[in-house]
Amino acid sequence: MKHGFLTLPRSLEETRAIAAEADATGWDWLGVGDSPVVFEDSYIHQAMALGVTQRIHVGPLVSHVVLRHPLAVGNMLATLNSLGAGRSVGTLATGNSAARGLGMRTASLEDMREAFAAIRGYWRGIGGTFRGSSIPATGIERAGCPLLLAADGPKAAELAGQIADGMLYGGTLEPEVLDRRVAAGKRRGGQSFWAAPAVSLAVSRAAVIEDMGALLVAQANRALRGADLAERGVPKALHSEVQALWRAYDYAYHADNTRPRNTGLMSEELAAYLVDHFVIWGDDAAWRRRLLDLRRRGCDGVVFILGQGSQVEVLRGLTSRLQDIGELRPLAGSAANVASSR
Repeated sequence: MKHGFLTLPRSLEETRAIAAEADATGWDWLGVGDSPVVFEDSYIHQAMALGVTQRIHVGPLVSHVVLRHPLAVGNMLATLNSLGAGRSVGTLATGNSAARGLGMRTASLEDMREAFAAIRGYWRGIGGTFRGSSIPATGIERAGCPLLLAADGPKAAELAGQIADGMLYGGTLEPEVLDRRVAAGKRRGGQSFWAAPAVSLAVSRAAVIEDMGALLVAQANRALRGADLAERGVPKALHSEVQALWRAYDYAYHADNTRPRNTGLMSEELAAYLVDHFVIWGDDAAWRRRLLDLRRRGCDGVVFILGQGSQVEVLRGLTSRLQDIGELRPLAGSAANVASSR
């Protein structure tokens, strides 16, 4: 199973340090958050990360076609893929914070189907269409990259299985729900399935909540939307609270543990549910059990969602944990490489 993580682009200096550290210690994928209401520009940070690394794959986690036309997304991904000598990965979704944070409608699943086709048509030089607009057929072929669809619910997972090169899943790790998502998202040869849980090195629920509070609320606001809460594994007793959370969520403080205003939207019961179903945490034995379960259920990789205030320190602790349990193997000369990057 491969290993990646999401970092939030708070500063170019931090991203530079995170990218160099991850490249030197054997990580497979560095995802850069794309929530412009709160954080810096994802694509500039991706270019920074590619420029200071040699082997790790880099891409947006996750991008959208709400504020950006598929032409712009496809152009940036192809440019970055050339910059990084084929190390870019594109992941798109309907646009939670990018759209709702501005009071806009998210993209529909049919929009996503059309956007995937438009981006690939642009890369092939044959053009495409999106929401009534037309991308001209230039005859210019570009350096396209894998395109994944981020999906939490059943309909989006079905679409991922139909059109995407893989699926990023950030919903509950409840076994029955996870099995349904893997079955829907991996329907063709060569497709990959990545689970995307939050992560904490804490060993108690209370400490995890303290560590990850704002991100937990953000996950609930994103992954637990729609009329199908029961299908998504949410206990009926929590349905009304989750729905109230949608209405009260403040995108000006989205996923930002340095400004945890949204944490007040969680009851103790909802917080405990989120910790147990959306976070990998606990001691070494708990980590081994959870990662083994993901592997057995068909996950090809796991992308750990970092949301803590000090992301570099959390990455170092996470690297150490994964090395200790045999999940992440140090690269030859990695100690010297890491030392030189600090």
